[in-house]
Formats: sequence, C-alpha cells, structure tokens
Amino acid sequence: MKTTRSVLLAGGLIVLFLSGLYSHDFWLVPQKFRVSPGETFILSANTGMDFPKSLSAVTPDRFDQFILINDSDRKNLKDHKAKGNSLITQITCEEAGTYVVGASLKPNEIRLTAQEFNEYLQLDGLPDIYQLRKREGILDKDAVEFYSKYPKTIIQVGDRLDETPTRPAGLILEIVPQSNPYGLKRGDTLDVIVLFKGKRLPGAEISWSFPGQGDKFAGSIKTDTDGKAPIPLIQAGPYVIRLTHMEWVKLPTHEWESYWTSLTFEVPGGAVSR
Repeated sequence: MKTTRSVLLAGGLIVLFLSGLYSHDFWLVPQKFRVSPGETFILSANTGMDFPKSLSAVTPDRFDQFILINDSDRKNLKDHKAKGNSLITQITCEEAGTYVVGASLKPNEIRLTAQEFNEYLQLDGLPDIYQLRKREGILDKDAVEFYSKYPKTIIQVGDRLDETPTRPAGLILEIVPQSNPYGLKRGDTLDVIVLFKGKRLPGAEISWSFPGQGDKFAGSIKTDTDGKAPIPLIQAGPYVIRLTHMEWVKLPTHEWESYWTSLTFEVPGGAVSR
C-alpha cells in the first residue's frame, strides 16, 4: 500500500510542512554505506520528506546523544557541525565489521490547530490517534505536542559481517533488524522488530522508501502483536525504514508526545536501471 504526502500538501498544508521541522523525517545518511577499514567518510544528518535530500540542518545543541557502535565498542561522536542543509560529522572505522550509528534529538514543542493536527495524524501513519480523538470528542481541540527523533544507520566496513545491527542500540524508539541487511539482496525480505522504551511495539505503522520516491512511501505495514514486520527489499541501493509513535500523556505542559525513528542502510546489488 502506498502512502503519499502530496495530497495533503495540495489540500492546503503547505504552511504546516514549511513552518517547522516537526513533520519532517530525520535520517542518518553516510557518504558511502560500504567503506574500507581505516577509510574516513562523512555522515550527514538530514531532515526532509524526500529521502535522502535535506531541507535544513539540525543544530548540534539539539542532539542528546550521537553514538557509533560495533560488535566490541560503543563511543560518542562529538565533532559534528552544520554544513549547508545537513549536520555532518567525519567517521573513521579502523576494524572490519558492521557498524551502527544512532542518535537522539531532545524533545521539542509544536503547537497545531485542530485541523492541522488531525490531518497530520493521517499523514504520518497515526490513524489510531485520530480515531482516539474522535472517540473522545476532541477533534476540534488544538494540540500541544512534544516530539523527539531517533535515527539509526548501518554501515558495512570491509567484508566481515557481524550481528551488531540485530542488537538494540538503547534508543527510546528504534527499528531492530533480525538479520544483517548486508547479507541480503534485492528481492529478499528483512524482518524487523520495533522497540519502544525497550519493549516490543505492536500495531505500529512502519513504512519504507528509497531515492526517487519524492514525498511518497514505497509501502507500509503494521507491526504484528509481537512488534514484528517484514520489509520487502524491492529496490537495490540506499533504503530507509521509518515510523512515528504517539501517546496521549495529558500533562499540564502538553497532551501529546510523538517519537520518530528511521533506519537507513544499503540493499546490496547496486542501482536498479529504470
């Protein structure tokens, strides 16, 4: 099933999208997903709706953590800066293996009118929250939301594959592959589990895409009762899996909290001719 943001843009939500970063996905995009041991490469943190293009750079102070993980080590990435529309950092992985870079952005506040909030819920795979508002009779109520974002990327260094991507990175919301995607190829299926605060998250709408899709998702599916979902690898090259999870918290400062996550990697096989 395809999901598109174009319809809602045509319906008058241009202000909603361009007035802030709250409705934009957040991705970690390495200069290359496959590098040699000892090779230095640039990793970009990109904000946008057209993967992997970036509309604006997140400032370094927004980061709560920025970590590089392999099968034997975990270290903080500190030297990152804004450059153009991206926030970038340089990384050198000395040893062969599969590496994961994860990050978390501090919560930020956004205030939306009732109409904007209702349309945004349907746009970003949160129809259950829309139905909740409908049942509670609050579809006409404006919203104050705190949102935070938790991207990850998987980078292959040399030829040695390991199980680093299949282990949780400890982010509040994350997508955890059940196998190393660099051991798969176009046409295979990558099974993933969604974890929220360390527990499996059932019924979450998870989507996937790749360059050339614009503001569309290539497909989407809900996680099962065990928090699992099969992701079809229908395109070789860079790939992104993403989801948004929201909770009604009813706090004095805000009623809604949303959590955004993405996972980027490369599907082996090279680019597909069009």
